[in-house]
Amino acid sequence: MMSATRREFLIAMGAAGLPWKASGDVVPTSTRIWVVDQDLPQSAAVLRRHVRIAALSGDAGWLWIERLSKEAAARPDGIGGITRFADAFVLTQFGSEIGMRARHHRAWDDGALLWTLEHG
Repeated sequence: MMSATRREFLIAMGAAGLPWKASGDVVPTSTRIWVVDQDLPQSAAVLRRHVRIAALSGDAGWLWIERLSKEAAARPDGIGGITRFADAFVLTQFGSEIGMRARHHRAWDDGALLWTLEHG
């Protein structure tokens, strides 16, 4: 089983558009909302930060319809997430229907995936 080091994880998060200060605090420049599956250990790094969170606690399709579709239209920075692959797949399919582009930044052996949906 592959395990990411703290350094690898921080690099992947930076590539996904979550800005970091040297002190480890989040720079409040991004309006991106993050979808987080709290059952995944990788989500702890995002949950500790002061960023906009949409907790995934069930059906990814319901979350898109009830909240993320509105957020996606209103946020120029798009949406990011640390979820299981199946949930990321559902959300990126919905995003592609409104012209968003999916990027997968990192996958872990436990099924966790770091991804973003961006406009354009």
